[in-house]
Amino acid sequence: MKAIRFERPGELNLVEIPDPTPIEGWARIRVHAAAICMTDVETLRGRHPVEFPIIPGHEFCGVVDQVGSSADEAWLGRKVVADNEVCCLKCGYCRRGEWRRCAEFRHLGFGPPGGYAEYVAAPVHNLHALTDSVSFEQGSILEPLGVGIAVGKIGEVRLGMTATILGLGPIGLNCLAVLKASGARRILCLDKHPKRLALAKAWGALHVTDDAEHLKALTNELHPGGTDIVVEASGHHPLIPLGVNLTRFGGSLVLGGFCKHEALSIDPDTIQGSNRRVLGAGNNPGFIEPAAQAAGDGVLKTEGMITHRFRLDDFRQAFSDEQLTAGDFIKGIFVF
Repeated sequence: MKAIRFERPGELNLVEIPDPTPIEGWARIRVHAAAICMTDVETLRGRHPVEFPIIPGHEFCGVVDQVGSSADEAWLGRKVVADNEVCCLKCGYCRRGEWRRCAEFRHLGFGPPGGYAEYVAAPVHNLHALTDSVSFEQGSILEPLGVGIAVGKIGEVRLGMTATILGLGPIGLNCLAVLKASGARRILCLDKHPKRLALAKAWGALHVTDDAEHLKALTNELHPGGTDIVVEASGHHPLIPLGVNLTRFGGSLVLGGFCKHEALSIDPDTIQGSNRRVLGAGNNPGFIEPAAQAAGDGVLKTEGMITHRFRLDDFRQAFSDEQLTAGDFIKGIFVF
Protein backbone atom coordinates (compact mmCIF):
# COMPACT_ATOMS: atom_id res chain seq x y z
CA MET A 1 0.00 0.00 0.00
CA LYS A 2 0.98 3.66 -0.34
CA ALA A 3 1.73 5.58 2.84
CA ILE A 4 3.29 8.87 3.85
CA ARG A 5 6.28 8.26 6.09
CA PHE A 6 8.07 10.85 8.22
CA GLU A 7 11.67 9.66 8.04
CA ARG A 8 13.14 12.21 10.44
CA PRO A 9 12.46 15.86 11.27
CA GLY A 10 11.98 17.75 8.02
CA GLU A 11 12.03 14.68 5.77
CA LEU A 12 8.99 12.83 4.46
CA ASN A 13 8.37 10.43 1.59
CA LEU A 14 5.59 8.52 -0.10
CA VAL A 15 6.48 4.86 0.28
CA GLU A 16 5.16 1.43 -0.67
CA ILE A 17 4.86 -0.85 2.35
CA PRO A 18 3.02 -4.13 3.02
CA ASP A 19 -0.69 -3.91 3.78
CA PRO A 20 -1.31 -4.42 7.52
CA THR A 21 -2.73 -7.76 8.64
CA PRO A 22 -4.84 -7.37 11.78
CA ILE A 23 -4.05 -9.57 14.77
CA GLU A 24 -6.76 -10.99 17.01
CA GLY A 25 -8.81 -8.17 18.51
CA TRP A 26 -7.81 -5.73 15.78
CA ALA A 27 -9.39 -4.65 12.49
CA ARG A 28 -8.03 -3.29 9.24
CA ILE A 29 -9.66 -0.14 7.90
CA ARG A 30 -9.61 0.92 4.26
CA VAL A 31 -9.02 4.64 4.69
CA HIS A 32 -11.32 6.98 2.77
CA ALA A 33 -10.30 10.28 4.37
CA ALA A 34 -7.53 11.35 6.76
CA ALA A 35 -7.23 14.85 8.16
CA ILE A 36 -4.07 16.89 8.66
CA CYS A 37 -3.55 17.89 12.28
CA MET A 38 -1.07 20.54 13.34
CA THR A 39 0.37 18.05 15.83
CA ASP A 40 1.52 16.04 12.81
CA VAL A 41 3.06 19.19 11.38
CA GLU A 42 4.85 19.84 14.69
CA THR A 43 6.07 16.24 14.63
CA LEU A 44 7.52 16.75 11.16
CA ARG A 45 9.21 19.90 12.41
CA GLY A 46 10.82 17.95 15.25
CA ARG A 47 8.82 19.64 18.01
CA HIS A 48 6.78 16.64 19.10
CA PRO A 49 8.71 13.66 20.54
CA VAL A 50 8.42 10.44 18.52
CA GLU A 51 10.73 7.67 17.42
CA PHE A 52 11.23 8.11 13.69
CA PRO A 53 10.37 6.85 11.16
CA ILE A 54 6.58 6.89 11.58
CA ILE A 55 3.44 6.64 9.48
CA PRO A 56 1.45 9.57 10.92
CA GLY A 57 -2.25 10.32 10.85
CA HIS A 58 -4.54 10.04 13.89
CA GLU A 59 -7.65 11.63 12.33
CA PHE A 60 -9.12 9.19 9.81
CA CYS A 61 -12.28 7.47 8.65
CA GLY A 62 -12.90 4.44 6.48
CA VAL A 63 -14.48 1.02 6.10
CA VAL A 64 -13.47 -2.17 7.93
CA ASP A 65 -12.34 -4.70 5.33
CA GLN A 66 -10.55 -7.30 7.46
CA VAL A 67 -10.61 -8.47 11.08
CA GLY A 68 -8.20 -10.62 13.06
CA SER A 69 -10.85 -12.84 14.62
CA SER A 70 -14.06 -14.41 13.35
CA ALA A 71 -15.72 -13.09 16.52
CA ASP A 72 -15.43 -9.58 15.08
CA GLU A 73 -16.80 -10.27 11.59
CA ALA A 74 -19.87 -8.11 12.29
CA TRP A 75 -17.59 -5.10 11.76
CA LEU A 76 -16.80 -6.04 8.16
CA GLY A 77 -18.08 -3.46 5.69
CA ARG A 78 -18.96 -0.90 8.34
CA LYS A 79 -18.02 2.77 8.07
CA VAL A 80 -16.00 3.61 11.17
CA VAL A 81 -13.87 6.09 13.02
CA ALA A 82 -11.44 4.95 15.70
CA ASP A 83 -10.11 6.18 19.01
CA ASN A 84 -6.36 6.42 18.52
CA GLU A 85 -5.28 5.33 22.01
CA VAL A 86 -3.91 1.79 22.28
CA CYS A 87 -3.79 0.64 25.91
CA CYS A 88 -4.24 -2.40 28.15
CA LEU A 89 -7.87 -1.73 29.27
CA LYS A 90 -7.08 -3.52 32.54
CA CYS A 91 -5.08 -1.16 34.77
CA GLY A 92 -6.53 1.38 37.17
CA TYR A 93 -5.93 4.22 34.74
CA CYS A 94 -7.74 2.45 31.92
CA ARG A 95 -10.68 1.55 34.16
CA ARG A 96 -11.02 5.25 35.00
CA GLY A 97 -10.87 6.19 31.31
CA GLU A 98 -7.42 7.77 31.67
CA TRP A 99 -6.10 5.75 28.74
CA ARG A 100 -3.10 7.93 28.04
CA ARG A 101 -1.72 7.28 31.53
CA CYS A 102 -1.63 3.52 30.94
CA ALA A 103 1.88 2.05 31.12
CA GLU A 104 1.21 0.33 27.78
CA PHE A 105 -0.22 3.42 26.06
CA ARG A 106 0.65 3.90 22.42
CA HIS A 107 -0.84 6.46 20.07
CA LEU A 108 -1.88 5.55 16.53
CA GLY A 109 0.06 7.76 14.15
CA PHE A 110 2.85 8.47 16.65
CA GLY A 111 4.12 4.92 17.07
CA PRO A 112 1.77 2.33 15.62
CA PRO A 113 1.15 3.28 11.97
CA GLY A 114 -1.53 5.90 11.41
CA GLY A 115 -4.01 6.90 8.75
CA TYR A 116 -1.87 8.66 6.15
CA ALA A 117 -2.01 5.40 4.25
CA GLU A 118 -4.42 3.34 2.21
CA TYR A 119 -4.99 1.02 5.18
CA VAL A 120 -4.66 1.36 8.94
CA ALA A 121 -5.07 -1.20 11.72
CA ALA A 122 -6.81 -0.40 15.02
CA PRO A 123 -8.15 -2.33 18.01
CA VAL A 124 -11.76 -3.41 17.54
CA HIS A 125 -12.70 -1.93 20.90
CA ASN A 126 -11.58 1.48 19.55
CA LEU A 127 -14.05 1.44 16.66
CA HIS A 128 -17.19 3.54 16.43
CA ALA A 129 -19.67 2.80 13.65
CA LEU A 130 -20.96 5.81 11.73
CA THR A 131 -24.39 6.30 10.24
CA ASP A 132 -24.89 7.05 6.55
CA SER A 133 -25.57 10.67 7.49
CA VAL A 134 -21.89 11.12 8.43
CA SER A 135 -19.67 11.54 5.38
CA PHE A 136 -16.16 10.14 5.27
CA GLU A 137 -14.85 13.70 5.34
CA GLN A 138 -16.86 14.56 8.46
CA GLY A 139 -15.77 11.29 10.00
CA SER A 140 -12.12 12.17 9.49
CA ILE A 141 -12.48 15.30 11.64
CA LEU A 142 -14.45 13.82 14.52
CA GLU A 143 -11.30 13.64 16.66
CA PRO A 144 -10.89 17.45 16.86
CA LEU A 145 -14.65 17.77 17.32
CA GLY A 146 -14.15 15.51 20.34
CA VAL A 147 -11.59 18.02 21.62
CA GLY A 148 -14.25 20.72 21.39
CA ILE A 149 -16.68 18.54 23.35
CA ALA A 150 -13.99 17.93 25.99
CA VAL A 151 -13.36 21.67 26.30
CA GLY A 152 -17.08 22.25 26.84
CA LYS A 153 -17.21 19.57 29.51
CA ILE A 154 -14.10 20.75 31.34
CA GLY A 155 -15.30 24.36 31.22
CA GLU A 156 -18.75 23.26 32.44
CA VAL A 157 -20.47 25.31 29.75
CA ARG A 158 -24.17 25.83 30.42
CA LEU A 159 -27.14 27.48 28.75
CA GLY A 160 -26.86 31.25 28.90
CA MET A 161 -23.13 31.52 29.62
CA THR A 162 -21.13 34.14 27.76
CA ALA A 163 -18.09 32.87 25.88
CA THR A 164 -15.00 34.05 24.02
CA ILE A 165 -12.69 31.99 21.80
CA LEU A 166 -9.10 33.05 21.15
CA GLY A 167 -7.91 31.45 17.90
CA LEU A 168 -10.05 29.99 15.16
CA GLY A 169 -8.02 27.12 13.81
CA PRO A 170 -9.76 23.74 13.73
CA ILE A 171 -9.73 23.44 17.54
CA GLY A 172 -11.18 26.92 18.04
CA LEU A 173 -13.86 26.36 15.41
CA ASN A 174 -14.83 23.03 16.96
CA CYS A 175 -15.05 24.73 20.36
CA LEU A 176 -17.30 27.36 18.82
CA ALA A 177 -19.60 24.71 17.37
CA VAL A 178 -19.83 22.91 20.72
CA LEU A 179 -20.33 26.04 22.83
CA LYS A 180 -23.03 27.29 20.48
CA ALA A 181 -24.83 23.93 20.55
CA SER A 182 -24.55 23.91 24.35
CA GLY A 183 -26.37 27.22 24.68
CA ALA A 184 -23.55 29.71 25.16
CA ARG A 185 -24.53 33.23 24.15
CA ARG A 186 -22.86 36.39 22.94
CA ILE A 187 -19.87 34.42 21.68
CA LEU A 188 -16.90 36.59 20.70
CA CYS A 189 -13.97 35.35 18.60
CA LEU A 190 -10.45 36.57 17.90
CA ASP A 191 -8.27 35.50 14.96
CA LYS A 192 -6.09 37.17 12.34
CA HIS A 193 -7.41 35.29 9.29
CA PRO A 194 -10.45 36.77 7.52
CA LYS A 195 -11.63 33.38 6.21
CA ARG A 196 -11.71 31.89 9.70
CA LEU A 197 -13.48 34.96 11.07
CA ALA A 198 -16.11 34.72 8.35
CA LEU A 199 -16.70 31.03 9.07
CA ALA A 200 -17.03 31.72 12.79
CA LYS A 201 -19.64 34.37 12.07
CA ALA A 202 -21.53 31.92 9.86
CA TRP A 203 -21.39 29.34 12.67
CA GLY A 204 -23.04 31.66 15.17
CA ALA A 205 -20.44 33.92 16.75
CA LEU A 206 -22.02 37.25 17.68
CA HIS A 207 -18.93 39.29 16.87
CA VAL A 208 -15.53 38.43 15.40
CA THR A 209 -12.42 40.57 15.31
CA ASP A 210 -8.73 40.46 14.44
CA ASP A 211 -7.79 43.05 17.04
CA ALA A 212 -7.27 42.34 20.75
CA GLU A 213 -8.13 45.91 21.79
CA HIS A 214 -11.39 45.68 19.86
CA LEU A 215 -12.10 42.38 21.62
CA LYS A 216 -11.58 44.07 25.00
CA ALA A 217 -14.04 46.79 24.02
CA LEU A 218 -16.59 44.21 22.87
CA THR A 219 -16.17 42.36 26.14
CA ASN A 220 -16.79 45.50 28.19
CA GLU A 221 -19.93 46.19 26.18
CA LEU A 222 -21.41 42.70 25.80
CA HIS A 223 -19.95 40.77 28.76
CA PRO A 224 -20.11 43.37 31.56
CA GLY A 225 -18.04 42.18 34.48
CA GLY A 226 -16.15 39.73 32.27
CA THR A 227 -16.74 36.53 30.32
CA ASP A 228 -18.06 33.31 31.87
CA ILE A 229 -15.84 31.00 29.82
CA VAL A 230 -12.83 31.93 27.69
CA VAL A 231 -11.16 29.31 25.49
CA GLU A 232 -7.55 29.80 24.41
CA ALA A 233 -7.43 27.61 21.31
CA SER A 234 -4.50 29.02 19.37
CA GLY A 235 -1.52 27.68 21.30
CA HIS A 236 -0.08 31.20 21.01
CA HIS A 237 1.00 31.65 24.62
CA PRO A 238 0.95 35.50 24.73
CA LEU A 239 -2.85 35.24 24.45
CA ILE A 240 -3.12 33.50 27.83
CA PRO A 241 -2.76 36.71 29.92
CA LEU A 242 -5.38 38.30 27.67
CA GLY A 243 -7.64 35.33 28.35
CA VAL A 244 -7.15 35.70 32.10
CA ASN A 245 -8.04 39.39 31.97
CA LEU A 246 -11.18 38.77 29.89
CA THR A 247 -12.48 36.13 32.31
CA ARG A 248 -14.96 37.29 34.94
CA PHE A 249 -14.58 36.85 38.69
CA GLY A 250 -15.06 33.13 39.28
CA GLY A 251 -15.10 32.36 35.56
CA SER A 252 -13.04 29.83 33.61
CA LEU A 253 -10.17 30.08 31.16
CA VAL A 254 -9.79 26.76 29.34
CA LEU A 255 -6.48 26.04 27.60
CA GLY A 256 -7.30 24.04 24.49
CA GLY A 257 -4.27 24.96 22.38
CA PHE A 258 -0.79 23.48 22.71
CA CYS A 259 1.84 26.14 23.49
CA LYS A 260 4.84 24.11 22.27
CA HIS A 261 6.53 24.08 25.70
CA GLU A 262 7.13 27.82 25.61
CA ALA A 263 7.58 29.57 28.96
CA LEU A 264 5.15 32.27 30.06
CA SER A 265 5.38 34.95 32.72
CA ILE A 266 2.06 35.65 34.44
CA ASP A 267 0.97 37.35 37.67
CA PRO A 268 -0.75 34.63 39.74
CA ASP A 269 -2.68 37.28 41.70
CA THR A 270 -4.77 37.94 38.57
CA ILE A 271 -6.04 34.37 38.99
CA GLN A 272 -6.05 33.88 42.75
CA GLY A 273 -7.51 37.25 43.68
CA SER A 274 -10.50 36.89 41.35
CA ASN A 275 -11.21 33.19 41.95
CA ARG A 276 -10.65 32.55 38.26
CA ARG A 277 -10.16 28.97 37.15
CA VAL A 278 -7.46 28.08 34.60
CA LEU A 279 -8.17 24.62 33.24
CA GLY A 280 -6.05 22.36 31.05
CA ALA A 281 -7.85 20.58 28.23
CA GLY A 282 -5.08 19.02 26.20
CA ASN A 283 -5.37 15.34 27.06
CA ASN A 284 -8.89 14.02 26.68
CA PRO A 285 -9.38 10.52 25.31
CA GLY A 286 -12.84 9.06 24.89
CA PHE A 287 -14.61 11.96 23.20
CA ILE A 288 -14.75 10.61 19.64
CA GLU A 289 -17.84 8.57 20.55
CA PRO A 290 -19.99 11.58 21.57
CA ALA A 291 -18.64 13.45 18.53
CA ALA A 292 -19.78 10.60 16.28
CA GLN A 293 -23.19 10.56 17.96
CA ALA A 294 -23.63 14.33 17.66
CA ALA A 295 -22.60 14.30 14.00
CA GLY A 296 -24.82 11.30 13.26
CA ASP A 297 -27.86 13.05 14.73
CA GLY A 298 -27.09 16.31 12.93
CA VAL A 299 -26.46 18.21 16.17
CA LEU A 300 -22.90 19.11 15.13
CA LYS A 301 -21.67 19.33 11.55
CA THR A 302 -18.20 20.77 11.08
CA GLU A 303 -17.02 19.67 7.63
CA GLY A 304 -17.46 23.26 6.46
CA MET A 305 -14.02 23.96 7.93
CA ILE A 306 -12.38 21.68 5.33
CA THR A 307 -10.79 24.02 2.81
CA HIS A 308 -8.25 21.79 1.02
CA ARG A 309 -8.32 18.23 -0.26
CA PHE A 310 -5.23 16.30 -1.32
CA ARG A 311 -4.26 12.91 -2.68
CA LEU A 312 -1.42 11.04 -1.03
CA ASP A 313 0.73 11.92 -4.04
CA ASP A 314 0.30 15.61 -3.06
CA PHE A 315 2.07 15.05 0.26
CA ARG A 316 4.82 17.63 -0.29
CA GLN A 317 2.34 20.35 -1.15
CA ALA A 318 0.07 19.37 1.76
CA PHE A 319 2.87 19.75 4.32
CA SER A 320 4.60 22.75 2.77
CA ASP A 321 4.89 25.91 4.85
CA GLU A 322 3.44 27.84 1.91
CA GLN A 323 0.27 25.74 2.01
CA LEU A 324 -0.10 25.54 5.78
CA THR A 325 0.30 29.30 6.26
CA ALA A 326 -1.91 30.34 3.33
CA GLY A 327 -4.63 32.76 4.33
CA ASP A 328 -7.38 30.54 2.90
CA PHE A 329 -6.20 27.38 4.67
CA ILE A 330 -8.16 26.11 7.66
CA LYS A 331 -8.26 22.31 7.51
CA GLY A 332 -6.80 19.97 4.93
CA ILE A 333 -7.59 16.30 4.40
CA PHE A 334 -6.28 13.45 2.29
CA VAL A 335 -9.00 11.77 0.26
CA PHE A 336 -8.72 8.28 -1.22
